[in-house]
Amino acid sequence: MRTKCERQQSMRIRGSTLIWLLGLAVGVGALVFVPMVVQRIRFDRVAQEVKTARTALPELRKGDTLSPLFYAVAEIVRPAVVMVQVTERVKETQTVGSGMRDFWQHLFGGNGGKALPPTYEYIYGLGSGIIVDANNGYILTNWHVVHGADTVEVILADGRHFKTQWVRTDRLTDLAVVKIDASDLISVPLGDSSKVVVGDWVLAVGAPEGLAQTVTAGIISARGRTISDDSESYFQTDAAINPGNSGGPLTSMKGQVIGINTAIVSPEKINAGIGLAIPSNTAKHVMTQLIAKGKVVRGYVGVEVQDVSEKLAKSFGLPTTKGALVAEVVPDGPGAKAGIKTGDFITAIDGKPVDSSAALRRIVTGLSPGTKVPFDVYRKGEKLTIEVEIAALPEKPSTPAPAPQTAAPGGFGISLTTLTPELAQKYGYPSSLQGVMITAVQPGSEAAFAGLIPGMVILQIQNEAVTSSQQADQILSSVKPSSGVRLLITDPSGARVYVFVQGGG
Repeated sequence: MRTKCERQQSMRIRGSTLIWLLGLAVGVGALVFVPMVVQRIRFDRVAQEVKTARTALPELRKGDTLSPLFYAVAEIVRPAVVMVQVTERVKETQTVGSGMRDFWQHLFGGNGGKALPPTYEYIYGLGSGIIVDANNGYILTNWHVVHGADTVEVILADGRHFKTQWVRTDRLTDLAVVKIDASDLISVPLGDSSKVVVGDWVLAVGAPEGLAQTVTAGIISARGRTISDDSESYFQTDAAINPGNSGGPLTSMKGQVIGINTAIVSPEKINAGIGLAIPSNTAKHVMTQLIAKGKVVRGYVGVEVQDVSEKLAKSFGLPTTKGALVAEVVPDGPGAKAGIKTGDFITAIDGKPVDSSAALRRIVTGLSPGTKVPFDVYRKGEKLTIEVEIAALPEKPSTPAPAPQTAAPGGFGISLTTLTPELAQKYGYPSSLQGVMITAVQPGSEAAFAGLIPGMVILQIQNEAVTSSQQADQILSSVKPSSGVRLLITDPSGARVYVFVQGGG
């Protein structure tokens, strides 16, 4: 028999074991059931949030102003949006193994010695357009949509097809007007694009990839965008624009056309959130002239202008870089007759601020020939007002091929030689032109960074006309390279531009 002490010790061991087992059970239960409880609590919370949101949704939808607004604008615009289908006939290029035609020529000696009639293939294209005058059947689209087409057909929103009565285009603005003879048309008015601001909601409507009546929404992302050296100013929008949208409308929430979709900024040529549209005021101006005259007559002053950097502005003593620097004045042109000179800095035209050379070109081309307009100009630190009589823009001359490049550096990173009549003729300059030709540009120099290349001609250094390399070297040697020098440059195209170049030291 166990003693009392042994029985007590055994009970203590069993008690400890039970406590340990109970603790283990509680631990295992916690591992199994606590996550389930936590998950249940989380589910109940999310379910309650969903239920609350669904309960609140009908009330919230009463405050949804965008969806009904987009719906209303789309219903106004879509009946006036058309597809523009174009066909271009091109002569087929005959190659060996080009098909049955070659087979019969081979068998029968070219149709018994007789020349076979030429064959043609057809290229098809598709864009969009917007009816802006229902009474006269006028439709706005892009120049690049209809350019080169042999036939242009308009497909209305209701499915009707119409051949165009005439097509009139303007390449510089990428706009075109086509006319159809149709009844029961619905049009959309052109709005005032000058009142459009960044952040305004817009809808783009068109036929991207041939998908008719597609509506996309976005905002005006920016104003005053330009493409390369284009003088036209565009709206930028993030409303989806893809191939086929060209010529379609960009519309405001007032149900008015405030732009004509024209381009995509994307390396893949698909929507990347950067689309460009021609402002409606530009479209209105161009359309009016195309309808009335069949072409667009633009204003002309006869000056070549450029933007200025801070260094160039400082070298001229200008108070600002906002303006257009006159690099060349066309002899006997309107500007020359009025007294505008090379080196003048134009800051306003007819009271309109000129912020850049592109802005000046836009303002001038929009002026009516025959009108007299004041130009605000800085000349040698003095502010002047010059009245210019605007002429009509003439056809642009062809551009000669650029001169070839050579190598080897000189002072200020350039090497020079006197421009002789023989050199001028060789590189496409007028034989009477006087200056010094750049024969080499030091790689990595500021001259190279400024865009100087061999074959360009320097006409002036620090406002002094140069006619020989000796004279040019003398002027350059009198200027500290670190201070920089201002050059007036031309190239075989005849364009002139001021360049500010610093050297080492």
